[in-house]
Amino acid sequence: MKQNPTIYKISKQHTLENVHEGVLKHLRQNNKTFKEKDFQLVDFEVKLIVIESDDKDSEWSEFFPSEYIEDISLQYKMPSLVLLISTEVGIYSVVGGAFYQYVLPFLDNSYGLNTYSRIMNPIQDRIITINTRGVTGLRAGMKEQFKDNYRIMDYIKFGKIPTELKIRLSNETADLYFDQFLTSRSPQIILSISSGFNINKKLSFIELGNLIKILVHIESLTPNDFFSSYKEIDDKSFISKSLAPALLNKLFNERIDIIDGKTSNFDVCYPNKVEDFYSADEYEIKIQEVKYKFEKIGRTSDKSEILRILFKYLAENGYDRNLKSFNKKIYNTHILTYKNQKSTHILKTTLIHHLNTEIYIPDVGTFIYLDSKWYRLREIFIEEMNDRCAEIISNNNLNNTILNEKWQLKVNGKREDEDVYNAKYLKDNYLVLDGVIIDSIELADVIHIQNNWLYLCHVKYGFSTEIRELYSQIVLSARRLKNDLKDENNIYIKAIYKQLEEKGRNGGLTEKEFVQLFKTKNIKYVMSITSHLKNKSVTNQIKKYPSNIAKLSLIQCFTEMATEYYSIEMEIIDNSECF
Repeated sequence: MKQNPTIYKISKQHTLENVHEGVLKHLRQNNKTFKEKDFQLVDFEVKLIVIESDDKDSEWSEFFPSEYIEDISLQYKMPSLVLLISTEVGIYSVVGGAFYQYVLPFLDNSYGLNTYSRIMNPIQDRIITINTRGVTGLRAGMKEQFKDNYRIMDYIKFGKIPTELKIRLSNETADLYFDQFLTSRSPQIILSISSGFNINKKLSFIELGNLIKILVHIESLTPNDFFSSYKEIDDKSFISKSLAPALLNKLFNERIDIIDGKTSNFDVCYPNKVEDFYSADEYEIKIQEVKYKFEKIGRTSDKSEILRILFKYLAENGYDRNLKSFNKKIYNTHILTYKNQKSTHILKTTLIHHLNTEIYIPDVGTFIYLDSKWYRLREIFIEEMNDRCAEIISNNNLNNTILNEKWQLKVNGKREDEDVYNAKYLKDNYLVLDGVIIDSIELADVIHIQNNWLYLCHVKYGFSTEIRELYSQIVLSARRLKNDLKDENNIYIKAIYKQLEEKGRNGGLTEKEFVQLFKTKNIKYVMSITSHLKNKSVTNQIKKYPSNIAKLSLIQCFTEMATEYYSIEMEIIDNSECF
């Protein structure tokens, strides 16, 4: 009988003995009865470990009242096994049944994607499905399916990191590497790629060995830089000495802002389980005091509150007085995820693995920490990204025809706050909506009314991580407005008017006249930003700004608005008097 195995790779820091002992330790801790055997697979030494199968209750076993299923069995057998295959380039693994959880701590989670990058043909390979993780914007992750002839080169986008792929290999690549698995009835190779590598073919025991030989050869090939705009960093020394400390320093420095409810540069999500984590009912924060003993810190249904709850606890108990004490608590903090009102968690791991953010290290570069992995934007994409940003700004700059007030200093010498700047537009043909928030969505900071146009301006000072927040605000606003205009009741727009009227900022308009503005005029959004670096104009010196997240957010915002919502322009606010 043939099987369709997925091939995994053990991380290179682990030896066969290390993995073997670790797996057996996990099995014993979970009271599993197992057997093992050593044998030869083609040219490779193999260890086989099999968990002796027990009868298990199915998910329906407790659903029915007992009297309804008397004399009916709702149990099943599920054998579990792992093959550890030793080769000259490392250890490969094949998993059957529920054994994956025992070998998971030892796996190279980038193996499948890295292997495909060595044989990919961006022009001829066709995407069937692709899952990506978003670096910017509202979409934490996305799964997309495509019709025939959608090429890899047509898809690769800034700000997205592929996590899973199903690819139809070009005939040339299939013939070159996998010809022995092609038949007249199955003449193509379709790869399913994530942490593992699967060629979607039923294989015999000997054919599995031949596939391992092919994969060993593929590892000698040079990976293709075109696969993603981000390159994963696998230098453990660089991570531990530079990147990890920078991450913790940033977390420490931003803790007060997070406690105060300000926009965070950190997102929290269980690695590679976006849907499960985001759709959960509750999240529990615990700190491990000693082995197997945890102190419960808090529980929340709002994932955005996790860091605030933790940092508030650390501050109240004096654990954040120095970086060393703070770091110790962070490394020992665990997040448990609960769903469907069950008492047992569906996900659990340390906080440090939940964090997602961008880190800038002077004279070194900008890095992304996402799903417990570190990435750096490939050099070949940086110039293209800068050119794209410059093009967007040049082609869409309103040149202060909509927002012409200067951003200035206050009497105390500090820069004006955003609300102070926005209040300068309390004048004819403008409406100031700053602070008018309905269902956590701000339609705009300032609206400018012209004969045929309605300009919805969203304002932020500076060109750094603020642009990520601005991108989210604009897209949320556009989505809500578009949906509200489809509804004849216009509940959202009317709720905004009510708040404007209460604040005395309705510009003399009636509710009906306010609603008609959105129905009779062309709507245009305006991303309104400033240069925060002295003598470095965003307009013509975009390369001087180090935040890749800001640039990616700008590109993504203009792309998403153009394809899904409304037209969008830019205002670069004059802040020359702020320095």
